[in-house]
Amino acid sequence: MKRLLLLFGLVLYGVSASSQDLDTSMLQGKWKLKSYDAIENIRLSEAYRTASPQAREGMDRKIDRFIANTFYHFTSTDSVNYTDLSDGSVVQRKATYRVKEGKLLVIHSEGKKEDKKATMLELTPDHLVLSPIGKAGENKGKMVLKRIE
Repeated sequence: MKRLLLLFGLVLYGVSASSQDLDTSMLQGKWKLKSYDAIENIRLSEAYRTASPQAREGMDRKIDRFIANTFYHFTSTDSVNYTDLSDGSVVQRKATYRVKEGKLLVIHSEGKKEDKKATMLELTPDHLVLSPIGKAGENKGKMVLKRIE
């Protein structure tokens, strides 16, 4: 009986710990992309490894440009400015955001057909870890951002 109660207590604790919301007040500020594991998957892919040196160099330039130019600036409880790549150009975008169910970040840009969505996996004063959600609802790796202001 004691084991059953202990097991029930551990399960209850686990459920309550996993359902706790992140402190989204820490989201405000400027964030820069530090790493994105989906990029490493590209570099490990057969297409990348077997590409010509010139093609790999072109892919590396795009990857480096993406990492160097990805910023998010959450300016208030519902406003965000961010950079995006559009047809190879870096574009500044203004949007609104909301956090649903404590961990789902939804960014809505005027003129865009679909919202950007990501699961916030971790949020500390210095780090933000996002898992972007694709159109079909699948997670697309982990983006690690570092606070710059």
